Amino acid sequence: MRVRVFQIGVGVACTFFFLAIALYRVEPRAVGAALAGANPFWIGAAVLIYAVNLALRAWRWQALLRPVALIPYPIVGRALLVGYGLNAIMPARLGELFRAEFFKKTYGLSRVWGLTSIVIERLFDGITVVCCLGAGLLFAAAAKPNAGLLIDVLVTGSVAFGAVLLAALYLSGPIMSRIVGRFPGLSAQMAMVQQGFEILRTWRILEVVAITVIIYLPDALALWFLVKAVGVTLGFSDTLVLLGAASLSTLVPSGPAFLGTLQFAYALAIEFAGGARAIGIAAATLAQLCLLLPLALIAAGILAHGSGTALYAIFTRRQVNDRPTG
Repeated sequence: MRVRVFQIGVGVACTFFFLAIALYRVEPRAVGAALAGANPFWIGAAVLIYAVNLALRAWRWQALLRPVALIPYPIVGRALLVGYGLNAIMPARLGELFRAEFFKKTYGLSRVWGLTSIVIERLFDGITVVCCLGAGLLFAAAAKPNAGLLIDVLVTGSVAFGAVLLAALYLSGPIMSRIVGRFPGLSAQMAMVQQGFEILRTWRILEVVAITVIIYLPDALALWFLVKAVGVTLGFSDTLVLLGAASLSTLVPSGPAFLGTLQFAYALAIEFAGGARAIGIAAATLAQLCLLLPLALIAAGILAHGSGTALYAIFTRRQVNDRPTG
């Protein structure tokens, strides 16, 4: 319980901190006017293309799980919607734990398999958005507002995901197999982790890379549509910068729907593109209201429709683990 309270506290603190920075010297009426004047056609287009993005993500996750089990696409899709939806309303990306638990309850797949595949999925997402941010900054060439801060974000993201990639490669290697063999109690679970990460050392990884590239085409287009809805037309390099900054901002602890961190990331990227900070904040708010909120409601509906045991199992298990012994 103390851990959960700490996570929530950090998330709330980050929300207020980044909101304060994003709204610094921004006229609230300008944000309200941008939201009020948002074009519903472009908002609708963003929602539709975001749905395509989620469908492609479910396809990729199914491919990651294929070496372990041939799981029907509808089951994979429901589990993915639950995880992504709960990520939008829970701190510290706890939706990923719920996604693995949901899979365990609905299909019987080991939590270890589920979490390992999710780590690989997020690893490729992270590497991709870091590359997008780097390419956007490179193509922009000319000095622009916030370029230095965005470069700092790029370096931090590169180091973080580079470290995760090296750790995953190490875990899937023969040295780790020999180390784990000395601890029989860990062998079974670590063997599953290693088998999951082995995809990084096979030709099957090319399929995952190809699907990931395809995924980020509609993802970038959805963001372009949202910004277009509030009156700004982004160029190619500026769209890549927005995609990278917005995606990396979701890794920072925050409140529901990445409140605060997403506003800050959009404000940085839109100012980099030459637009007003208020427009960026309005576009981020549209993303939360029109993309993330409906996703959270869909996740809640799936769980309420006969699958609430996944929620109950996680909460009860965590409460037992948090209970003092002795």
